[in-house]
Amino acid sequence: MKLSDVVLTDLGLVVLCALLAGLAWQTPVVGMLFAGFYAALGLAAWFGALWHGRYEGQGSHGVGGRLWLSVMVAVGLGNMALWLLVGVVWPAPALFAAIGLGLMLVYLALAVFVSRSFLLVSAFSLPPVLALLAGFGLALARGGPAGFWFGIAGLALALAGAGLQAARIAVPRLGLSHNGLYHLIQGAALVLLYLTLPALEAWYTKG
Repeated sequence: MKLSDVVLTDLGLVVLCALLAGLAWQTPVVGMLFAGFYAALGLAAWFGALWHGRYEGQGSHGVGGRLWLSVMVAVGLGNMALWLLVGVVWPAPALFAAIGLGLMLVYLALAVFVSRSFLLVSAFSLPPVLALLAGFGLALARGGPAGFWFGIAGLALALAGAGLQAARIAVPRLGLSHNGLYHLIQGAALVLLYLTLPALEAWYTKG
């Protein structure tokens, strides 16, 4: 396996997500949703490390194709967990669970039968991020916990990182490609999002 900056930062995300999932699991209800989200992203990072290290650029068939599809499926599961968190913040759990499930099924069908483009991943990942961001903002306007600012900062950072990745911004002096830089920014965003867990659990319990 080629240990590029992308592979190494992917593996770093695997470790980080495993740690955050383990910590989140100790908090009832909302923590389990966080744990599911981090577990899904950890799987995506693991499959991504294998794909980038061995099969990148080899097309959508064979082992490489199955690995990339595994990345997409794992991201889809992570998006589903985000939709469930959106339902906690608004709060409207049944509505957003239905929205998330419907979009995930459409996404998986497109990934399997139509396209495995990263644009598809981005297109279906953006709505739950924006919905959660709006939910945090609305909750704060209604007197919600100040801890939601961590969530706003984390999601804003994740969106900024995605923008830098799309623009292919790299930091050659640090040996970071655009994907490696994105992974580092994503890691920081995931930590900030985790810091909202106590506030979100309190919000859920209060509601």
